[in-house]
Amino acid sequence: MKLKHNKKRNTAFLFESLTKELTKAILVKDPERKRVVMRVLRESFKKKTHLHKELTIYKSLLEDGDLSARQAEKVYREACRQYAELDSDAIFQEQTELINKINKFISPDVFDNFVPSYTAMATAYQLFNNDLAPKNRVVLEEQMLSSMVRKPLTEATGYKKVPSDKLIMKTYLKKFNKEFGDNLLAEQKTLLQKYVNSFSDNGLGLKVFLNEELIRIREIITNNLDKNESFGPVVETIDGFKGQWITAEVLEKIMNLQSLAQEVEV
Repeated sequence: MKLKHNKKRNTAFLFESLTKELTKAILVKDPERKRVVMRVLRESFKKKTHLHKELTIYKSLLEDGDLSARQAEKVYREACRQYAELDSDAIFQEQTELINKINKFISPDVFDNFVPSYTAMATAYQLFNNDLAPKNRVVLEEQMLSSMVRKPLTEATGYKKVPSDKLIMKTYLKKFNKEFGDNLLAEQKTLLQKYVNSFSDNGLGLKVFLNEELIRIREIITNNLDKNESFGPVVETIDGFKGQWITAEVLEKIMNLQSLAQEVEV
């Protein structure tokens, strides 16, 4: 089933892709690029903008992975209701302005950034924006709801992964490692790979790795508290990651902690 999806008009994708670009700017220590990306993010997604309203609705579907089937159904129906009330013309205009800013001030390559939850974002976009045939809508709704409940469907229970996902992931990893590999610590490379793979294994590998990695970082920081009292809030930050939904923004913070741990340990 191939349905129309324009990722440049998918507000959730634009937001996550820009967040990825911000992470890359931080990794290569490019303060000017970081400043520009932050400015574009703040201008385009600040409160009261139509894109902020739309993104909030997208997130209600994409960030809830621990709901009961009944709760997921209610959230989905309410999201559809609220989405229908949005000003589609205003959203289109703000998207156009954002696309122009990306092309002019950052780079068209932003649209090629790999986003692990791309398939779910595309499904949400199609449900919100396409005039679907009944069969297609039912299939997409089931896929959307299955990703929101506590036990998402697996291949064993009938859910088939989109074949292109593996190819997209492989291409992204190759491109990312070529561009930034020399600037990353071994543990940062592992974290990124686990993050990219998380969409295909329901995040299990990422959760296991993060559990061990955060303990390692916490021990290093705690052992150096006597040398630097300012590390106290850092420990609180580490503890606050427990149970959090791992977004690109959270990933960036953890990578910064990995860099800090490496500097402290030397």
